[in-house]
Amino acid sequence: MSGVYRANRKATDEDIIRLNSVGLSLSSIAKLLDCHPTTVTIRLKALGVSPSDTRRTFMEDVFMSLSPKQQDWLIKQLGPHISIKDYVRNLLVKEFLAKDGETDVKPPRAAKKTG
Repeated sequence: MSGVYRANRKATDEDIIRLNSVGLSLSSIAKLLDCHPTTVTIRLKALGVSPSDTRRTFMEDVFMSLSPKQQDWLIKQLGPHISIKDYVRNLLVKEFLAKDGETDVKPPRAAKKTG
């Protein structure tokens, strides 16, 4: 492997860092930026940035960092028909609308229940 830096014309370091910071997997970042996942990995390593934790334990880490009172509150917010994914998406859309004033946004669809 060469130690020579070659600028990737498809993906800037800023784009890679930005998408990594929102928690996308390396393969998702690569797909969005039309490059190879190895390119994303090499660039993050060269920049000294750790890849986002995209394992299934992500939400466990978040949940366990909350106080018991906060955990109970979150559980009550979700109920049997709202997934954490939908809940977080709704919070993000609400915040976006508050900052942007955009009104033409489709409401999120509820997650399909399997099993």
